[in-house]
Amino acid sequence: MHSYLIERTFMDNQAISIKDIITFPFRFLYKIHILAFFTLIMVLYFPIFSFLLAKEKRFPSAFRFIKGFSRLWLWGCGIFIKVKGRENIIMDKPFIICSNHSSFIDPATLYSIFPQHFVFTGKKEIENWPLFHIFYTSGMNILVDRHSRIGAMKGFKRMMEVLENGYPLVILPEGTIPIDAPKLGEFKAGVTTLAIMQQTPIIPVTQTTNWKRLQRRGLITGKASPGIAKVIIHPPIETKGLTKADADELLIQLRNIINAPLHEKYGV
Repeated sequence: MHSYLIERTFMDNQAISIKDIITFPFRFLYKIHILAFFTLIMVLYFPIFSFLLAKEKRFPSAFRFIKGFSRLWLWGCGIFIKVKGRENIIMDKPFIICSNHSSFIDPATLYSIFPQHFVFTGKKEIENWPLFHIFYTSGMNILVDRHSRIGAMKGFKRMMEVLENGYPLVILPEGTIPIDAPKLGEFKAGVTTLAIMQQTPIIPVTQTTNWKRLQRRGLITGKASPGIAKVIIHPPIETKGLTKADADELLIQLRNIINAPLHEKYGV
């Protein structure tokens, strides 16, 4: 996470406006605050996380601490969550949470919102991130190596086991943060294949303003500011009775649902 929060030194292919230059000092200081505050509380929490994540039986306690950590980080950065659609959260069976990935704060907002102990999926590169890697290398969450067929199959098998054991699963189908968020990136087909194979409902989630709170762009042009993180939890998509032949159509449906609020708000 540290290597991405302030990812580029000057600018990307976008032109730098006068507004970018004027607001740069404020956004730069805010980004420094986000990174410094994350590092501080992560260092303080790290001994607790190391203990709780050392054994699988302690994972539920670790999950509760991660929720507290996420809320503390967001609050300390002046980011407050506003949720629409809490009534759509399923409480009595496993499901897959599918959210757009527009900012580095997306996981923290999901941890803050959903009450159940869920399992997060992430890209294999996370295992090289300082401190933060412990959430994935401990075995509590799942790392997926999309560059290796065997690694991808192992990750997929673990996802199936999570759902079979009754836990919700979080998948960010874009796989990474698009540089031009809030515009959605390409959705990976594995999420709908998994949902259909397990006959598991999918809850689409749209995080509409996280990209404004902390955007993956250049140091000068990248947006960053305290404010409201608006999240929409859509009604579940049922997959009972669907077959693998329906996976592509289901993926289009999922993407359209998640994109609808973004299209309405930003025209993307």
